[in-house]
Amino acid sequence: MKSFYILVIATIFCFSCNNNTKTEAPSKDVAENTPDLTQKTPKATFLTETLGLTHCESAVYDSTNDVIYASVIGNREPGDGSIATVGTDGKLLNVQFVSGLNDPKGIAITKDKLYVSDVTELVEADIKTGKVLNKYTVEGIEFLNDVAIAPDGAIYVSDTRTSKIYKLDTKGNFDFWLADPKLDNPNGLLVQGDTMYVASWGGAPEGGRVSKFDINNKKIEAVTEVIGNLDGIRPYDKNNLIISDWRSGKVHLMSYHDGTTQEVVQVGQSVGDIAYIKEKNLLLLPMNKQSRLLFYELK
Repeated sequence: MKSFYILVIATIFCFSCNNNTKTEAPSKDVAENTPDLTQKTPKATFLTETLGLTHCESAVYDSTNDVIYASVIGNREPGDGSIATVGTDGKLLNVQFVSGLNDPKGIAITKDKLYVSDVTELVEADIKTGKVLNKYTVEGIEFLNDVAIAPDGAIYVSDTRTSKIYKLDTKGNFDFWLADPKLDNPNGLLVQGDTMYVASWGGAPEGGRVSKFDINNKKIEAVTEVIGNLDGIRPYDKNNLIISDWRSGKVHLMSYHDGTTQEVVQVGQSVGDIAYIKEKNLLLLPMNKQSRLLFYELK
C-alpha cells in the first residue's frame, strides 16, 4: 500500500511540472508589437567632422540625392545665414546652397522642396536648385525653431519663445495652430503617423522634457521626466527615438514604450537638431558653438 501511495504522488508531481513548464509561442502580432526592453545601448564611434559651418544648427538627410543639408546660422548679420550641402563622407559640397537667410535653424524636406525656419519666417526653397520660392509669416511669431512634416503633407514649425506651433497646410495657408503652456518652450518636433512628439527647451535651470499628443485632439501628455534643454528629436528604430540635450551635450535613446532614456554619447555643449541615417548607421550632430558637423557611427 505504501508503494501505491508513493506512485500516485510521483505521478501527480510529474503532471504538475509538465503543466507549469509548458509555454506557447506568442502570436506574430504580439511579437511584432511587443517592445524589446532588453535592447543594449548602441555604441557611438566618432568617424569624421565637417568644418566651415559657422554656428551649425540642424542637419537632415536626403536619401534621394544622397546628400545632407545643414543650417548655417552665420555670425547673425542680416542675410549671412545659409543651408549647406554635405556628403555622407563629411565633405563640404556647397556652403551656400540656399543663401540669403538670417538665422536658419530647423530643416525638413519633401521630394521637391526644402523648408527651414528663419527667425520669424518659414522659408520654402527648391530642393534641386536651392532657390527660395516662398516665405511665410504671420503676426505674433517671435522665434521659429524646428520644422516637421506630417504624412498628409502639412508643415509644422515650433515657436520656442511663445510656446506655440504654426502650420502650413497643403493649400499654402500658413497660420497659428496650437498654443499650450504644456508645450513648455517647444524646440524639436517629430510627427509619427497622427502623433506629434515635442522636445521642449523648458525653463532654467531644470530644462524640458519630451511630450506627445494626437494631432487630431491636441491633448498633450508628458512622455519623459525633465531631462534638460532639449533640441533635436528623431526616430532610431521601432522602439526608440534619439533626442539631444543642447546644454549638457548629451544624446539619449528614448523608449517609445515608457519614456526611459539611455545616454549614447556626450559631446560639447550646443549639440543641436540632430539627424540619424538608419541605413548607414550614421548619427549627425550639428555643433552650434563649435561651428562643425560631427559624424558618428551608431550601432
